[in-house]
Amino acid sequence: MTKTTPTTDLDTSRKLLSEMGFEHLPLVLPELLERSVREKLTQVDFLNLALRAEHDFREERRVRTSLRISGLPPGKTLESFDFPFQRGIQRDRIELLATCEFARRKENVLLLGAPGVGKTHLAAGLAVRAVQNIDAHT
Repeated sequence: MTKTTPTTDLDTSRKLLSEMGFEHLPLVLPELLERSVREKLTQVDFLNLALRAEHDFREERRVRTSLRISGLPPGKTLESFDFPFQRGIQRDRIELLATCEFARRKENVLLLGAPGVGKTHLAAGLAVRAVQNIDAHT
């Protein structure tokens, strides 16, 4: 007599999700179900929670992969730029550029300044922001 491991409905759901191409959702399904019960979510709210978890996982992976293959210097983000030290840089202009609207309009940005003021850091930070803001489906 062969001993088989009993499967649960949850195991079946996880297997189906994996077969359908969901990578993250099968791993976090039990946690999401517990949260759903605890917070008394409706079925639609649970579905949105589950889909959001998979979407966010894929988006984080897309950004991480894009940054890795971009060749951008690691750690050069707008958040890590020392604006108080570089008083000559107008932060509001950089924050406007950080919306990446110039990229959507296919416009160029030129950063001018003396050596050592952070032009490369700002350019890399804007590139990182563009990678984060780009719509993966365009």
